[in-house]
Amino acid sequence: MIEASLSAAPALFPTFAVLGLILGGAALWLARRRGRPVLATVLFAVSVAGEAAATLTPTSTGSWGKATCSIGSGVWATATTQQGLLNLAMYVPVAFFGVLALRRPLTVLAGGVVLSAATEICQTLLGTGRSCDGADLLDNVLGAALGTAAAVLWQLSRRHRPLSGRRDALYSLTTAGTGFAAVTAVVLLYVPLHHDPAGFGAGPGAGFGDAQVPQRVAAQLFGPGTLLETLRETTDPEDPARPVLDATTGRGSFRLEWPGGRLLSSTAADAPAGAESLTQDQLLKAGADFAAAWFPEVTTAASPTLTPADGGYLVSYRRYNADHVLMPMGLDVTVSAAGRVTASVARRDADPRLPHPTVTEDAAKQQAAANVPGSRADTALLLAKKVDGQWRPCWSVGLVAPGGAKGTAVFVDAVTGRPVPHQG
Repeated sequence: MIEASLSAAPALFPTFAVLGLILGGAALWLARRRGRPVLATVLFAVSVAGEAAATLTPTSTGSWGKATCSIGSGVWATATTQQGLLNLAMYVPVAFFGVLALRRPLTVLAGGVVLSAATEICQTLLGTGRSCDGADLLDNVLGAALGTAAAVLWQLSRRHRPLSGRRDALYSLTTAGTGFAAVTAVVLLYVPLHHDPAGFGAGPGAGFGDAQVPQRVAAQLFGPGTLLETLRETTDPEDPARPVLDATTGRGSFRLEWPGGRLLSSTAADAPAGAESLTQDQLLKAGADFAAAWFPEVTTAASPTLTPADGGYLVSYRRYNADHVLMPMGLDVTVSAAGRVTASVARRDADPRLPHPTVTEDAAKQQAAANVPGSRADTALLLAKKVDGQWRPCWSVGLVAPGGAKGTAVFVDAVTGRPVPHQG
């Protein structure tokens, strides 16, 4: 999830670093001047900086469409997803360190609720690529409540009574009243509310704020007027910690990184028959133009190749490191004979740091053939493979079974020379 968030918002970490230094420095100065607990005050400021960076840093897709906010009974279904629980966890340290720094639990809790509401409104108004959703507000409030309760228990255990008297109650009412009045005014003037009866993931109408991103992608992939039929939040089969969004339309389907919104794969409906065939240069350009529009970070690091595939052509991007090891990053764009892009699939893994391979191709073939008695080695490819959670340079050796039939592939570690056990 963290990796997905960073790839969706490349400026997230630099933004957090800058805000953390600014707010942390200001908190340090104020804590010393006013006699506040220095460590708790600085950590409170850094937690707020983290919340601002994580929620307001623009994603790589940006935002589009009219500002709107999704509310309704269906938010609970969204609030209990993995993304929702991370939203909850984000507000726990904000409230926890806020209570330790200010010693006013009711005021801090009210401030956390207002901060969440203001953040949701800013997300949709500032074009960050994130939506305004009642589910996020619910998660944030629960997180603030948990953080506040934990801080109060911590103070009581250390015999430091929080300042939770009438003044704390008055401050909390003033904070909540003023904050919600301002948020309500902005909503009434600029952000129409959308009722969400079913919750995100039930269909294209659920969580309209979230559906803006896939709706725009659908129109760009398959043409104006393309309507979403279903949306389903799931996880990447190759990386269960990475959330993805599957979308289907009447003209095709696609998968996005979520919540970042970057395209991972697409499949268009059948191409119309009778279209004129293009030259190979034209086909290569059609695939390369699509790749440059949707996968620019891949196309700048590799050159395309064109190969025939199932009545069409495959425009492929691959990258090799200095040791001629095939990197995990890859992109395949399928183009019909008429130049229409019918499918795409990308893998955006960053190039891993690998040890220098020492096992030769011939040695790897001998080891692979010895591992499967009666077979002989055919082809071999040196590539990066994740083994027990770590990237390793490995030879992928294709074997020919007795009788000349194609067998399976055996992986041999290009450093140790040992066969790689089957993963998964």
